[in-house]
Amino acid sequence: MTVVGALVIAAFAALLVIVKKYYRQQHVNPLSLPYPPGPKPWPIIGNYFQVPARYPWLTYTAWGRQYGDIMHIRLLNEDVIIINSASITNDLLEKRSNIYSSRPAFHMLNLMGYDFHFAFMPYGSEWRTYRRLFHQVFRADNAAYYSPTTTEKSRELLIRLLRTPDKFMDHVQHFAAANMMLTLYGYKIAEDNDRFVRIVEQATRMMSDSSFPGAAILDVIPEAKKLPSWLPGMQFKAYAQRCYNLVTEMQDVPFDYTKSNMLSDSGIECMTTQLLGRQASKDDSRTLDKMVKGIAGAAYNAGADTTVGAIDTFFLAMTQYPDAQKKAQEEIDRVVGPSRLPMFEDKASLPYVEALCWEILRWRPVTPLSVSHATTEADTYDGYFIPKGATIVMNTWAMHMDERVYEEPEKFKPERFLNPDDSIRRGAYPMTAFGTGRRVCPGRHFADAAIWIVISRVLATFDISKRKDQPEGDVPYTDGLVVRPTPFKCSIVPRNAEVQKLIL
Repeated sequence: MTVVGALVIAAFAALLVIVKKYYRQQHVNPLSLPYPPGPKPWPIIGNYFQVPARYPWLTYTAWGRQYGDIMHIRLLNEDVIIINSASITNDLLEKRSNIYSSRPAFHMLNLMGYDFHFAFMPYGSEWRTYRRLFHQVFRADNAAYYSPTTTEKSRELLIRLLRTPDKFMDHVQHFAAANMMLTLYGYKIAEDNDRFVRIVEQATRMMSDSSFPGAAILDVIPEAKKLPSWLPGMQFKAYAQRCYNLVTEMQDVPFDYTKSNMLSDSGIECMTTQLLGRQASKDDSRTLDKMVKGIAGAAYNAGADTTVGAIDTFFLAMTQYPDAQKKAQEEIDRVVGPSRLPMFEDKASLPYVEALCWEILRWRPVTPLSVSHATTEADTYDGYFIPKGATIVMNTWAMHMDERVYEEPEKFKPERFLNPDDSIRRGAYPMTAFGTGRRVCPGRHFADAAIWIVISRVLATFDISKRKDQPEGDVPYTDGLVVRPTPFKCSIVPRNAEVQKLIL
């Protein structure tokens, strides 16, 4: 027998021992009620190999048509409850948020350095402290404080689109990074190839690829981290270490830059300086530094990528639905006129543009599976048993494609969010795009503002259409926790000869 063969057998034997251990520890159902229906599990491993590695939300949606809106699968010892319905999500994650507000262990993300990220923290006092500090600066009534920065960065995006429209996806990425970095750290990124932005992009992509139930072997077999790194299948350790280094630098470098400026009484006021200034007299400085560093890192990590996904989807939708683009432009021309760009003050007078932004969030949700919740107590629902410690997957994609809620859900129709008198349907906002319950995204107001100002201003100044050299068929999306369209081509041309004067 070769050395490699012996190592493979040794690794398999070690993993089998661990799997059997976790299988014996499977949750006991004291009420003898059935679990929600789902695909039949295999012995020991459960449904582990039935969950696809890519685009699992599509499989979960298809399973929902067979098994119902609430399903149960098992990944070795991990019970996973999949919810495909907004009404059940509301019943459990909203109305019973005292049970459904925690998070799974996320062993792989923690090994990668993401234990600082309060979006992944279990429910408890530490999470509440981080959330409270974040809310102080990003609550709805404080969003206007950051609007001048977002407004200026959106104008810079228009200039970039005017000069090099073919690089529109790069320009959207630059806008999101520049807006977040100035808002969070008072840091102006380089015009091109900013080193810090590259670090965050890499760390975010690695995070996105490792956060689904079963996406990493460590999340279903936590004991695997104790096995030697040289064993086959232990490559995740090197992957985690690379990400850990990136995440550490992602937090430290901009925070140190901002704090240094703050101590020397220079630089720009930003979220980091606000939090440090507000709390300096109340908390131990080391503890405060750690929290503010983590909050700022989490805000950038979560906010930039999701904003990019939504705006890229806007460009894609306009190439496929020119009538929606035309209606939005007619509304802007009528309300704003040709002599200036849309401002936040115009938002209430542009209901179709707002409905278009809402439809962007619904039509292609940037987090199609949201971030998994976890139960802190056993529960029952509709005669089914839901065990303590179960992972709760909110299938946002299925909810946004639910024909019972949205007529012709696969089509892009902003009108679905308008009343008969063309006013906005306030209660129809697709909140599920940002999660739900106590873990709803606390930065949604800031994200909403960035998406709206960019979309309204691009519509006011450019015509977007499909290019003839763009291949036919649907543009595929990336995979992971946060998704966006893969690179595609579109034509972006000024609407008239006055656009250059308006932008510059």
